[in-house]
Amino acid sequence: MNYIIVGQGLAGTILAHTLLNQNKTITIIDSPDLSKTSKVAAGLYNPVVFKRLVKSWLAEELLGHMNEFYPKAQELLNAKFYFKKNIVKPFSEEHEKVLWLKKTGEDIGKYLSKTIETGFLTDIIHNRIGTGEVVEAGNIDTNVFLDESRNFFKANNILLEEEINYDLLTISENSITYKGITANKLIFCEGHKATSNPYFSWLPFKLTKGETLTVRIPELHLQNVASKVLNKGVFILPLGEGLYKVGATYEWEDLTETPTEKGKLFLIDQLSKLLKVPFEIIDHQAGIRPTVKDRRPLIGLHPDYPSLGIFNGLGTKGVMLAPYFAQQFADYLENSTPMNKEVDIERFK
Repeated sequence: MNYIIVGQGLAGTILAHTLLNQNKTITIIDSPDLSKTSKVAAGLYNPVVFKRLVKSWLAEELLGHMNEFYPKAQELLNAKFYFKKNIVKPFSEEHEKVLWLKKTGEDIGKYLSKTIETGFLTDIIHNRIGTGEVVEAGNIDTNVFLDESRNFFKANNILLEEEINYDLLTISENSITYKGITANKLIFCEGHKATSNPYFSWLPFKLTKGETLTVRIPELHLQNVASKVLNKGVFILPLGEGLYKVGATYEWEDLTETPTEKGKLFLIDQLSKLLKVPFEIIDHQAGIRPTVKDRRPLIGLHPDYPSLGIFNGLGTKGVMLAPYFAQQFADYLENSTPMNKEVDIERFK
């Protein structure tokens, strides 16, 4: 066997599909009872960093791989989970609008609307200055993608549903064995659980807790916003049937996966500042993002055990980063093609 993959969150699932596309043999080890942070995530992707109004890191390359990977995965799984949605940004100050229009003439302008909309949902949201829109954005329905992928892995008998026991690994230079399964390499894709991994806990994770709400906004359905996401203070992502996902918070101290009153109140406050209409809270979720000190993924092979690897640290932009870097990692594993030095764990060796 070529690879054992530990973890079937977003990172592990995308790496698994990438390797299967190259006709590699794999086994995935994942317990359905472990963290499901990937399923809590809204799955948004956005080529623009609003804070500085600049392009997201490697935006063109990442979008190119997304537009190849996800449609192919939809066809394989016979499911719809890849949605293109413009992100609508209401402006708070006049200078934001001026900067936006200036930026449309720069390289980032390919992702920005060239005009300012002054009448968007003015009866529903606070929008006195106007809005701009980010194109080439959208979201992955991570629940559908991960569930359908799991069904596919089960049907092909490549999923072992259990929590890995590190003590049962037998490691040699060119192979690794777990419970009688021998592979050339084992790749850990455990998300924030990697901080407890005896082989990779030395990597500089800086985990971040995030909380989201699912809300019903009855009056928002009066407008056709199904193909758009609102973003001001929080994002409002349409889920269908009058439901919306609202998020997200950023917390570095409380790293439990338990939703908090503090997080809930923050989201309610931000939502209330944006909406003029009432909303009803349906659900409240929390997850731990596998974020990293330098805000770059953690990918590569262990410096002392070359049959062990890691594909992790995708953080808040996992749906954008994973297809591109899964392909890059696969090329590295199979052909020794050099990886981007910004993601290679060699930088922390």
